[in-house]
Formats: sequence, structure tokens, C-alpha cells
Amino acid sequence: MAFSSPESPVAPRRVFINRVENPSEEHEELNKMAHGVAESRSADVFSSYTCGSLYHEDIQNHPGDIVEAGCLAAQQLPKAKYRLFESLPQDLIKTGKLSDLQLEGVLYACQRHQMILANGQRAGFFIGDGAGVGKGRQISGILLDNFARGRCKHVWFSISTDLRLDAQRDLEDIGCYVKVIDGCQQLDKETRVFGLPADFKEGVVFSTYATLVSSVQKGTNRQSRLQQLIDWCGGEHFSGCLIFDECHKAKHFVPGKEENSTKIALAVTTLQRILPKARVVYCSATGVTDVKNMAFMERLGLWGDGTAFKSFDTFLGSITKRGLGAAEMLAMEMKASGMYVSRGLSFRQAEFVNVEAPLTPDQVKIYDTAVHVWNELKKSLEYALGRTNTATPRVWSIFWSSHQRFYKQLCMSMKVPQIVREVQQAIQDGYCVVIGLQTTGEASLESEISRGGGVLNNFISSTEEILTRFIMQYFPTKVTKTNGNVVEDKWSVQAKDLLLSFVKKINLPISPLDDLINQLGGPKKVAEMTGRRGRVVKTEKQLHPHYEARESDNSNVDSLNIQERNSFMNGTKLVAIISDAASTGISLHADLRAANQRRRVHVTIELPWSADKAVQQLGRSHRSNQSSGPIYKLVTTNLGGERRFAAAVARRLQSLGALTKGDRRAATGADLTQFNFDTTYGRSALRNMYQSITLQSICPGVALSKLLTAAQLPDKYEFTEFNAIARQCLISMGLTDTTFVVKDKEATDVGRFLNRILGLSVEKQNLMFSYFCECLHATIETSKREGRYNEGVTDVSGSSITMVRSPQPVFTDFRKGVMETKHVTLNVDRGIDWDTAVKLFQEHGSNNLDGFYCSKREQRGQRLFLLAILKESSTHLFNITRPNTGRSPFEEEKTELLHKYRKISLQDAEAGWKSQHERTRNNCIHGLGCKNGSSCKTGCRITEIHLLCGGIIPLLSALEMAMEKHADKLGLTKDNRSLRVVRVELDSGQRLVGLRYPEQLIPEVTLFLKEQKLVDAILEKQRSGILDLAASSKETSNNCLGYEEAESPINPRTLSKATTPLVTIKNFFKPKSLEERPKVTGNETEPVEETCVDKGRHEGECRAYFIEDEITNSPCLSNSSTSNEQEMSDDRMKEVKSGYFVSKESKGEDFSESGTSTSDPGRSTNVAHHISTPRSKENVQLKTSVKRTNSEATSRSNKRQRQSSILSSFGKVTNKPAEKTKKKEIFCPICGVKFAKEVKNVEINDHIDGCLAT
Repeated sequence: MAFSSPESPVAPRRVFINRVENPSEEHEELNKMAHGVAESRSADVFSSYTCGSLYHEDIQNHPGDIVEAGCLAAQQLPKAKYRLFESLPQDLIKTGKLSDLQLEGVLYACQRHQMILANGQRAGFFIGDGAGVGKGRQISGILLDNFARGRCKHVWFSISTDLRLDAQRDLEDIGCYVKVIDGCQQLDKETRVFGLPADFKEGVVFSTYATLVSSVQKGTNRQSRLQQLIDWCGGEHFSGCLIFDECHKAKHFVPGKEENSTKIALAVTTLQRILPKARVVYCSATGVTDVKNMAFMERLGLWGDGTAFKSFDTFLGSITKRGLGAAEMLAMEMKASGMYVSRGLSFRQAEFVNVEAPLTPDQVKIYDTAVHVWNELKKSLEYALGRTNTATPRVWSIFWSSHQRFYKQLCMSMKVPQIVREVQQAIQDGYCVVIGLQTTGEASLESEISRGGGVLNNFISSTEEILTRFIMQYFPTKVTKTNGNVVEDKWSVQAKDLLLSFVKKINLPISPLDDLINQLGGPKKVAEMTGRRGRVVKTEKQLHPHYEARESDNSNVDSLNIQERNSFMNGTKLVAIISDAASTGISLHADLRAANQRRRVHVTIELPWSADKAVQQLGRSHRSNQSSGPIYKLVTTNLGGERRFAAAVARRLQSLGALTKGDRRAATGADLTQFNFDTTYGRSALRNMYQSITLQSICPGVALSKLLTAAQLPDKYEFTEFNAIARQCLISMGLTDTTFVVKDKEATDVGRFLNRILGLSVEKQNLMFSYFCECLHATIETSKREGRYNEGVTDVSGSSITMVRSPQPVFTDFRKGVMETKHVTLNVDRGIDWDTAVKLFQEHGSNNLDGFYCSKREQRGQRLFLLAILKESSTHLFNITRPNTGRSPFEEEKTELLHKYRKISLQDAEAGWKSQHERTRNNCIHGLGCKNGSSCKTGCRITEIHLLCGGIIPLLSALEMAMEKHADKLGLTKDNRSLRVVRVELDSGQRLVGLRYPEQLIPEVTLFLKEQKLVDAILEKQRSGILDLAASSKETSNNCLGYEEAESPINPRTLSKATTPLVTIKNFFKPKSLEERPKVTGNETEPVEETCVDKGRHEGECRAYFIEDEITNSPCLSNSSTSNEQEMSDDRMKEVKSGYFVSKESKGEDFSESGTSTSDPGRSTNVAHHISTPRSKENVQLKTSVKRTNSEATSRSNKRQRQSSILSSFGKVTNKPAEKTKKKEIFCPICGVKFAKEVKNVEINDHIDGCLAT
């Protein structure tokens, strides 16, 4: 709708969803029913996740409350074919160490790795799971399956060395005891003259991305870490796993322009290309929300040979230009192809509340003064650059970068007083607090320290330091004369000094992070988990603030952040501050295993522009296996759009199941909580706003009064004054000059606009942001009216939805991808019967104008009936429901409703409602005399819709081309011309997701694809020098899609080695439980002490070393005896054996009488060795026994028990006092070496220590 003035609409023609006609009440009312099947954005953005692809009797459900995006939930994973359960120990499944959805991720990753793409590379898998699913255990499960099949070399990349311990824990938690090598540094350390030792040639190398792009100096030869890892893997024939954890670190890859890529992105892509048969796993909680960041994911097979997209650029262009719906469609197809899973923890246990922290008058004064100084700096800098002839591009880039950092730090600083009050109240209420932030201001701190020569006498202000540093370093004062002499320009020097004095007078607040720590009790009370190396603190001993390095005074294994986390989790510190950069992998939830069981209150200092990213940060305090969910406090000021961003985050939390605690205040003005600003509509709205300001007119669809009310400035400005202010704001933001023309590149840069409005005064930035929001609302409303609005996947609604016939395969000869495309025809009954309408009125009707209405005039001989209910949070807009078409997609104005309709009672409405509902069942609203006959479907209750399901992404270009070419000729309505993804739930309960597409266009698409295929064939033949139009064989066509490898068989040796713990000094002598052991003299059994190798290990997986223990009067005798010996009589004690257990195979199994001796005791085995127990006094032999646990053993406790000492292995057994004792031969329990009779205790101990160390 266009406006001739800010307030006065002119409407010579009315736009309807299907056509434009001259206004007449009859046409107007009937055309309101010409819209198609009602679609709505589902309130169920996320659905509870159920694992429906695995069938195993012992499988255990996941303990957490897991959800999945609604559109993905409607899409099924392909059939599971991979025989995963052959490689996994049964107790792993029975005990739930890998839950059902974790096993699902492992299975489909391994199944996907069997596929070889058309370019010869092995296909990769994408784990897009969020917090609470157990990404680490899924990776561990994938590695265990590969070890079981003989592949024993793997590389695991992550962002921090701290996470290596987590990786090792995840592996051991599922019973996988492979060596985890601590990156290339440990490979360097272990390398000898003849290369690596055997035990370092296999295992999992855990490396950071930073290490991947570094190089190592060894002698004079400089070798890259990348090459070092490739050499360790074995080159191009390597078939192990490459795990890219937190793979979004490699997102900045530019195909074809590799020099513009980041080092990490380039290294990750290079590694994948050099190792074409590697099994690649991408892990990132961000999923496929940003398609532009997927360039390095070449192994997904979405572009390149055998696909519809020749390059990533064509793939990216195809997805991005089609908006949000195409990205959601891509995620669904990736899941349906078996290459992607994305689940996350529900927020049903969490609560949230928006905390208002309005600026005080003093803070507003400081803020506006800072704005004035920056504006003066900008003007002076422009003049000084001209006077000194200084090159400008780099200076202005640094200026705006400093500008952005300054205002972000200033906004954070001004929230500190409110946050301190919230934290103190939370602790007083029995909670503990997590404070989340994105930046720490470390660069400003280090700069200030270097400027002061390492001496500090007070807390520093990071904002003051940012502004001062820019003026000192980049404000030009020197002029080069024609003769080459460099002199100082007096004006520039004076301006620079004056600006520096202005900065001192602003009275800027101190750095927010140091301020928070100081006010909350200092480092002894606050656990800081950030990436900075030092901080400014004030202690009791030193009254003045001073710089203090953040050093670890404990073990060098755990980093300082891990120690700080432990202090918080055990309750030593009740406040934790965590930065975005250092928070990855750190969990701060109320873990049931942690000592600190207080409920978490998670306070946010700053929010990113994206609600998705904000929710990801909030997940640090929300995990599975917690005693209570967190309370989120979103602290906002009255600056710019902070309140609206907080509302967007709150809406996303609500969609995830979180509960509102207290009063959730909705943002004034347009309801913008359901989308981000940087969208197609946001960019279009920004361009419209800039154009309107330039042309000195208000943006179409925006009312000035509503804009000023949203900015909390009602009736303050006339339009002329408002537009002059808006123009001046654009100049201050650096978006235009006195010509008021915004460059095309910046006209749609929403991020730049949102950052730069912070540099306006408080009143002006609220004004500009409100203007942008109103423009966005108007843009969306216009798109909806014209049938162009695409809000992603929508739900088709109807009282009844049935499938007309079974899905029909289409485009079978042009398939490009693993999924086929099917055509589905549905019958949708849009009508609302009388009983449902009455129920709707009773549940939602509260206003005196809510109720049933009848048209004042007859339309085609019939009166029209409808139900009108006032829209929530509105005083003049009504939601309309009709008997034949259900809920209308458009609201009705109060004045228009009362002009055309009159309110009637329920009794008067019933007959007319039922009549209109019945007569439109299969006929249009015009009646039997309609001039368009049976082809007219306007107002028809039951309508037919057509969906294309399955593989859609490769066909999008063809579908759009056919639509553009034939839509007018076929007379398609605007509703049918819009390609959009919909979700449908049939009456049978079956759920479908597909693209709405007119049936009559399907033959045209087939013809277009046939022509395209012929053209591609000709071009390919020409490139190869052969002009032969013969069609390629079906076999060739299939080969271009790739092929599937056969599964590798299970390798018992490598599986046994992977599931057998390494023998260490910590686990070798650790007692764990008792097992039955045969006595020498009969069939009775007595308990024998068993030692466990690892607390995470199942009871039934230990190997035992038996040593006859009849040694008496030896120099190495221990004065203590085992608990078993204490319970037996003296005359039987000499027959006792003490055991050292590493694994066992069965419980209560008798030993055979054969005198078989065992081999190397350190060697793992899965086969039972039955060994004899002769009571020879001449020798003691080393023997092994492996026993597998039965069902009783699974219930035993894994509690760590007291370890027995080394000397207890040589237990002292004495005969009756009168008998003469004899010295027995002594053997080493490790290597079996026989000791001399005169050997001393110390020598035996030294020998055993040496054996254990090797």
C-alpha cells in the first residue's frame, strides 16, 4: 500500500491475493476466499526426538529430553543396513553407555562412510547435534567400530588441547582403551633415530586446528604439521577417520580463491583432498543454518561430479537466493540421504526472564558525550587526512573497527551495576551464577600496561584505552613537504591534543570484566574461564589495583580454565564468568556427579545479533544429567534494539520448551521475535529505508505516529524534522555523505547498520532502529499480501487431509543424487464445522466485539458468515474464520468489519454457518451459476494440493524455470506461483514434507530436464573432442552417482586390543571384586581377590595373572596378608594364591589340569586360557586367565576400591610354629625372571618398577 503523506493512505486499486480488481464490496468479499490452503508457521518449532531406525532388544533410551527441529522430525532417515552391532561389545549396549540416539549417529556415520562419491572420494558424515546428545561418545563409537574392523590410525581435531582429556574420557567411557596421542608435539617427543615406537604408530592423534596450521623446526629442515600428520596417516591410501570437531572453525574457505581463505580452512580442505579415502566426520552444533560456511564440507557430495551443482558457488547461489525455506529443505534432504543428524537438548527444565537495566541519567550523559567525541573525531580526522595527504582506506577501516569495540564495551560496562545486584540476590537465594560474555577486552589491557611500562595504579577503562589508542596511533599530524622534509602540521597537532583531553573528560567506566570480578569478591570468589592471560585485581594485601598474571599453580595437565571450572563445580566458588572464545567444551550445569548442586542462574552481559548463536552460548549451563535446569536472565538496556534482540532469544528459548518466569514484556511495535534481522526481508527493508530518507519521504506502509511511539517519542517530531534527523544520522554512521546516497554494497548490509547505530545518541539510535523495524514489518506484510512471503517450512492446516493415491515417482531419468523424487496428491478440507467454531469462540472470545457476524448485503443471493476474534495485543485488528475456508491469512480492520457485517447471536448464526459449510464442499462460493464453471475453486471447501517429496534441491532451477515460463499461460494464481516447503500431517497420522508445486507443470519440468540433459551431453562430448549424440548408457549414469563399498570384516585382534585397558601402575594392583576360584584339595571354591584396571571398565573385562604364593622366610616377604588369607585357617593358608587381574571371560569357571604356560602377560586376548594350578615347590609360573562377565556381573558396583601394595603380591604364609620354614624361589610377577635366593627387598622393588615402566 502506498502513501501520499506519512499518515494518509490512497487506495485507487485494491490488491488481492489472486488478482487486482476495481473495488466493489461483492468482489472484495468473495476474493478474500480466493486464497489457497491455509499455511501457518508451526508453533512446534521443535519436536521431541524418537529413534525409529534401530531395532535391538537391549538398546537403551537416551537419558536426556532431546528435541529435533520440526521440519527434520517429519523426515525419516534411510533404512539402516550397516551391521554395527557386530563390532560393539554387548555390555556397551545393555548398560546404555551408548544410548539409542547415539548408536543411531554412529551407525549412519559408518554406513555413510561405505559410499564412494563420483569424484572417487569417500563420502563424509555431518553430526549437527547440540548440547546434551553426547557428541563425544558418538565419535568414540565411530572410532571403536573402525578399530574393530582393523583400521587403527585416526586423527581427531578440536579447538583446544584441554579437550583431549574429554576425548580420552569419552573413549574410555564406552570401553575403548586406545592410545590417545597428544598431538604432533607428542609425536615429536617420541620420535627416535629409527622413527616412532610401535605403540605410537597406531591410535588416535588428538590435534588442535592451531597446531594443524603451524610448522615445526627440527634441525635445518622445516616441516609443516600438516605434512607430519599426512606422513603419520600413511598417505593417500589412509582409510581411517578424520574427525573435525567444532568444524565451524574452518568455515572461511573460498573455493577457487584459496588465497582468500583462512589458514585453518585451507589446511582442513587440503587434508581431505590429499587423503581421499579417509572417513571424514564433521561435527558442529551450528548445523546448516549458514550455507555459505559449508564450503570446506566437500565430502558431503552436495556439489561437484555427479551432482546438479558443478561448483560450490552455484550450489550456494541456488540455496541463498531462495531464502530460509531452501536451507531447511537442504537440511531435510541431507537427513533423508543419511548424511546428517541434528538433535539437541530440550529447554523444558529451564526458565528465563528479561531483566531491564535502563540507563541512569548519568549514564545517558556519559554515552551522549562519548557520541559527541566520536563525531568530532570523525570530522577532525577527515580534515586532518586532507591536510596531511594521508592514504585513507586502512585508517577508516580501523576507525570503524575501534568504534564498534568501543560501544560494545561501553554497553557492557553500563550493565555492571544491575548484574552485580542480580548476582548477589541469586547467591542469597541459594543459587550459583554463570555470567556469559563474548569479549574480555584483553587487548586494551595489554596496550595500557605497555604504555605505562608495566605499572598500574588503578583499574583501566577499556573504552578509554580503545579511543585513546586510535587517536595516538592513527590521527595524522605530519606533512611531507615537496623537498622531502617531514614537518608537523600545527592544526593537526592541536586537534589531536584537544581530542585526547576530551577523552579524559568523558569519565568512561572501567573495564566490565575486572569491575565484575572486583565487586563480586575478587578471584578467590569468582571462577574466570576466559582466554586472557592476566587481569587487574585489588587484594587485602595491596589496596591499589595491580596487574596479576593468571597462572596455574597446580598440575600442568589441566589448564587454568579447567581448574577454575572444577572450583565452580565443587562449590568452592559460586560465581563463574565464561567468555565465548574459551567456553567450548566446558560444562557448568548442575551435574548430578558434581558437589555443587545449586541451581544455576545464567546472566548474559551481551547478546549476539543471532538468536541461534545466543541460545548456543546459553547451552553451557544446560546439559543432560542435571539436577535442575538453569534460570536465564537476559539483561538489556534501553539502547537501540537490545530489548528486541532479547525478545528474539526469549522466543527461541520458548520454542525449545523453556518457561517464562515473571512478566515477559513484548517488544513494542512490530513483533519481530520469530526471525533474525539479516534476512532477505531485512535487507530489502534496509534498502527501502535508505531510499526513503534520501528521497525525503516515509517508507511505504509505515506510519510516523507508530514509529515515534515505538521509539518512546510520541508526537515529538513532524515528518520534515524527522527526516532531517535521519539524514544526519546516516552521515554520522558513515553510510553516506552530503549527497545522501548510500552505496549499493552498504544498502543491504544489515550487520553494519546494527553496529553503527550504537554510535548515535540514545534518543537517535532508538529512533533509527524503530524506523528500521517498522520498514521490516511493512516489507513482510507486503510480501504476504502478494503471496511472496516465505517464512520457511509451514504447516498445511485443515480439518481433514487425505492422500488421493500412492506417491508417484517423477523425473526418474534425470536423477542427480541418492534420493528419488515423488509426486503426492492430497485432498484438504479447509472448512470449520459449527461445533468447532463454537468451541473456538468460547476458548478465545473475550472482547465484546468477538463473535459471529453476518454480511449486511447478499452476495450472489446468499449472505456470508464469519467468526471474528480480536487479535492479541491489538485494538483494531481481527482474526477471521469462515465456514468454508477456515482461518484467513489476513486480518480485518475493525471499521471495515463493522461497515460490511453485523454481529449476530449464536442461535442466528448456526443455520447460516452450516449452510455455507455444506454447499461449498465441492463447489465454489459463487454457486452453480459461476461463469468459470467447475474450474473455479474460489471458496471451495475441499481443495487439491500437490507436493514434490524427496530429492528437490538438485531440481530447484528446473522447477523455477518451468514456473516462470508457463505460469502466465496456465493462469496460475500468485498463491500457486510461490515455491515453498510445507509440512503435512494426514488423518492417518503419517507426516510428509514436500515442495508445493502445480501438477500441470510437472510435464513441462520433465521436458526441460530432457533438453538440459541433451545440451549437457553435447557440451561434454565437445570437450572430449568427440561429437557423438548417442545417449550414455544406464551403467555410466549410475557410475556418476558413485558406489557403495562392502563392509570390512571384524578383526578379533584389533577389537581385543582396543577394548583391553593398557596396564599401568595405577590400575595393575587395584582390587575390585571377588570371584570364585578352585581350591587345590577339592571341588569347593573360595573367593579370590580381583583387581580392576580402570574405574570406567566393566567388571567382566579383566585379565588375571596367577602366581603361587607359598613363599616363606624370604627377604621380600610382606608382614601383611590379604583379606582372604585372614579369613582362612593357618593349615590351609599355604595353599592360597593371590591374583592380579586385568580381564576375565566368565564367572565361576574351573581351571583345567593341563600345565600350559602363558605368553607375554601384557598381551590382550579375547579367548579363554584354561591353566592348571600345580602345587610345585620348585617353581612358580606366570599364567593368564580371561573371563567374560555374565548377567550377574553387570550389576556389580564400579566403585574404586583400596589398592593393594606391590609387596602384598608376595604374601607371607607360615606353617605351624614347630615346623621348619623353607625358602621358596621368587619370580617377578611382570616378566617372570627368577630372583636369586639372597636378593634383597629393595632390589626386587627396583626390578618390578623397571618392568612396569617399560
